[in-house]
Amino acid sequence: MQTQAYLSSDPDLADVETGQVRLELTLKLHSYPKPDREPVKILVIGSKQAVSAIVAALHQLGFAEIFEWTDFLTAPCAERSLQFQPGEVMKALVKYLPKE
Repeated sequence: MQTQAYLSSDPDLADVETGQVRLELTLKLHSYPKPDREPVKILVIGSKQAVSAIVAALHQLGFAEIFEWTDFLTAPCAERSLQFQPGEVMKALVKYLPKE
């Protein structure tokens, strides 16, 4: 499989493509810690199939690479404030946003 990158000569498409490139770069930059950024932790909780589907969808949208997520983690027990069903798992991701 061969990939090709290009910018369109059509001004309307160029703005869309430039915006996508800018968004993609911004999201990737927020994957790395720096002193001027604060961590935001994201949890996806559900069945293994459902969690995997969400992680894959977020990957397709350019939000996070699949390897950035943790391995499957056992969901906390039912005595905690969040209610979980038996057999549910979770994955976590940390993104770093600029401090305000």
